[in-house]
Amino acid sequence: MMEMNILPEIKQLETEYRQTRNLARKKLNKLCIAKKKFYFLNRIIEPRKDTDTKEDDVNLEYAVHDLFKSIGFKCEKPQSEADVDVKIKFKNLYFGIEVKNGNIVEENEMFQPFKHKLINDDTFLPLLIYNNAKSKANWDRVRKKIAQEVSFGILLTTELKNGYLKLKNNKITFDQFLIQLQQIGEIKFSNRAIQRAYKSEASR
Repeated sequence: MMEMNILPEIKQLETEYRQTRNLARKKLNKLCIAKKKFYFLNRIIEPRKDTDTKEDDVNLEYAVHDLFKSIGFKCEKPQSEADVDVKIKFKNLYFGIEVKNGNIVEENEMFQPFKHKLINDDTFLPLLIYNNAKSKANWDRVRKKIAQEVSFGILLTTELKNGYLKLKNNKITFDQFLIQLQQIGEIKFSNRAIQRAYKSEASR
């Protein structure tokens, strides 16, 4: 019985199949690498489990660190418990970030980024980032008032992800992203919030 693969038509199709398969494998590998690179987009909105440990919380802090690093910030992860969780810099902007996870942030915990700034005699802009995926709690009136009166920003990880995706998809500029990060009180990346911040910046 004649082998099918000695027919020119079959040989050509087999060659094309192998080439396509190899190319698909390469594309799949690139896709996996890209997804791994942007792991932080899922990590920062992952609900905290009751079985999570301090190490899991630190992993969240690194995810926030890596998100900012991916868009050009110079990032540092302080090891001291008496300091903020993440420090990020871009040109003359300098933020000290406290990352919270799980249950609603207690009122006294709201002051932590500002407290670390004072105790360490630092110059950063305090920023509190909270992953509320577990509690589904939003910032209430009291917490917004604390941030407003003490002059620092509070940001949900869902809003951070929203801003990041808008930036990467050219829906907002990098300058607009930076302006939002510098807002006092609740930080949002909605079109309305961005327009309001732009008008405020333009009137200065």
